[in-house]
Amino acid sequence: MSACVVTLPAVNDQLTWIDRIIDVTGWRQASEDDADWEHVEAELGVGLPTDFKELCRRFVPGSFYAYLDLLRPTGEHESRQLLAAWSFCRSESFASVYAPYGIYGPDKGSGLIQWGDDQVEGQYYWLADHSVEPDRWPVVAQKYGGDPWHRFDMSTTEFIYRMIADPEFKPFTVAEPARRAFYLPRWQTIPNAEEWNALTNPNRES
Repeated sequence: MSACVVTLPAVNDQLTWIDRIIDVTGWRQASEDDADWEHVEAELGVGLPTDFKELCRRFVPGSFYAYLDLLRPTGEHESRQLLAAWSFCRSESFASVYAPYGIYGPDKGSGLIQWGDDQVEGQYYWLADHSVEPDRWPVVAQKYGGDPWHRFDMSTTEFIYRMIADPEFKPFTVAEPARRAFYLPRWQTIPNAEEWNALTNPNRES
């Protein structure tokens, strides 16, 4: 499989990418603070990007645009747990799926660690390397299983912001200029088109 590398310029102002995600989604609920990242990092044998952990702290379990899910230390289902996903991916029977990168292991120089997935088989990883600061790890993503890999030399939170808010961020954007991005907590559903229209109304109050 071929891989393409994408680098986009960062927006030149004082807002962090988490600030931007909060602003574009209108999320204002209380932060989470009980995630056991220390256990996860001990099992992985490497620290994880601080912006991702802070994003998980600021947003309760759920999905961006009812589309993108983040993997966390714990979850209602094992498939939502970061360590469970990492262990599953490490199976030798899946080795060819992750070529040319491979899955990260404490005994490897670099490899993939999955941090998210979406509703249409898209999968999102860090290209982890224990010799590189985690906040400098690139994002490696695949739109559908078997599709080419795309590497993005940007932070996880910049990638997420561009995915939900930048219509030009192809092929991973879900942004629609006439719609507003939103965050859907795990316990909330969208029962009908009227509710979807209300959530994505650009004039919706936060």
